[in-house]
Amino acid sequence: MRKKLYYMGSGFFFILGIVLSNTYRPYIYENHIFDFHLADTIGNLVAVPSLSLLLLAMRKYESLSKAILYSIFVFTLYEIIPFGTFDFYDLIATYISGLLTYLISVSYTHLRAHETCADL
Repeated sequence: MRKKLYYMGSGFFFILGIVLSNTYRPYIYENHIFDFHLADTIGNLVAVPSLSLLLLAMRKYESLSKAILYSIFVFTLYEIIPFGTFDFYDLIATYISGLLTYLISVSYTHLRAHETCADL
């Protein structure tokens, strides 16, 4: 059951990135709206949770923390190795996404632990 949820979560973030890149980004560019580079970094913001959940679903890592660190490492390398244009904002978005993913996972784990204790 958990494996299926991880796959679904990974797919959700992947599809969210595609939808936002094809709707939100063009809207921001066409209307010349400054959104603190959010439209430019959508891919990186959703990439870390998507890859982290995919790694958990594929059982490559047992802990979400390690999967998040691996995801950050992969996307940092992708940004640094010259495949195209280096974008500092994408690098920052990767780290922010990793931090938010980690904080949400810790909060969720903490809440689950309190629910379990309350049920006893």
